[in-house]
Amino acid sequence: SGSDAKFLPLAIAGAIKGNVHIANGVTQLREIGAGSAPAAVGKYFSSHAPLVGRLPDEAEYLSGFEGFDGTTITAREKSGEVVNAAEKMAEFVTSSLEQGTYPIVHGVFGGKTGIRDVQMPGSLDGGETSLGVVDACQGRFSLDELHGWLKQDSVVLFTASKFYQAPPFCGAVIIPPSIAAKLRNSPAPGPKEMFSIDGLGGFLSDKELPECMENWKPLLRKNSSANLGLALRWEAGLAGMEALSSIPDERRTEAVQEWAGAVSDMVQNEVELDAWCVERSIVSIRVAKQGGEGWLNMSELRDLYRWMSMDVSSLVTEASAEEKESLSKPAYIGQPVDVAESHAIVRVALGVDSLLSYFDNKVGTLEEDKATVQKLAAIAKHFNTLKKSGM
Repeated sequence: SGSDAKFLPLAIAGAIKGNVHIANGVTQLREIGAGSAPAAVGKYFSSHAPLVGRLPDEAEYLSGFEGFDGTTITAREKSGEVVNAAEKMAEFVTSSLEQGTYPIVHGVFGGKTGIRDVQMPGSLDGGETSLGVVDACQGRFSLDELHGWLKQDSVVLFTASKFYQAPPFCGAVIIPPSIAAKLRNSPAPGPKEMFSIDGLGGFLSDKELPECMENWKPLLRKNSSANLGLALRWEAGLAGMEALSSIPDERRTEAVQEWAGAVSDMVQNEVELDAWCVERSIVSIRVAKQGGEGWLNMSELRDLYRWMSMDVSSLVTEASAEEKESLSKPAYIGQPVDVAESHAIVRVALGVDSLLSYFDNKVGTLEEDKATVQKLAAIAKHFNTLKKSGM
């Protein structure tokens, strides 16, 4: 997963710099995976590891990963205003270097609501002074953007399970040529326990490593097993990428902008809804409380999210015929995100399948989005009745 991928920059930094103190700075807390912050300092964030299964109750750190420091920057202020994470990361780098610490510096290129940090950090002095990491796990970027990050020596975290709609836990780490050269000429980081089944060996085998990590492979060799699940998930992700590969980035960008504008207009035409934040292919929507006093919070939007996938038309006897039609159709949206003290949001997002559908049949695709927006509005209008139903 994208959170699992956070372990790799720690090990890469250890290989490049050897036995030095390392600190990891992570941005957009609450709009990236919940496991990202613990993983960034070498902690487990789940009760299970992919190649181990259930972990012992007392497991806290991956073996060999004790001793990393970290700092986290939230995505937004309590008001919902976006935090200038790049500015705070610059302060983190300065402070780390003054203390003789090697900093790993993250930038997020699109979290759950699609917001992007102002600056994507490069690796200073080709990785000698700092390691820049771009969290692009949403997969909502162009080839030119990816090439730009690699040219500035950024390690890129990527998953195919967001925009490209592969099954969950389909992550990868893209290593720029300059960092790859350093890894190729460096021994595997220590201690050796880092590669045990209680360390990276619980997440990786030698079969997933590139040539530049040849020195790591003997420590992760598993002759009798392979991560077949990861391979199959990536087959699904690659299918989405290949289906879109013949369409130039310029056309994709134009289509995404056009789609986002059309869906935002649909949302604004419903009195119960507000297109609170629009970032590329993600439209974040806040939903008015019944009666118009304030907006639904995280707990309430969890109910709405559940009802969106159900036929709830029979539970609202007072609804109009048109509203019942909307309430009867299952519709799938992005999970709620807690973005401010005053409200949370739900998301309508464009994935590879819907973008391909948009190219093939723009009118039909937007009709499906309109049905989703109309159901959101109908649920908002009859929220109290649905809540009282106990469904």
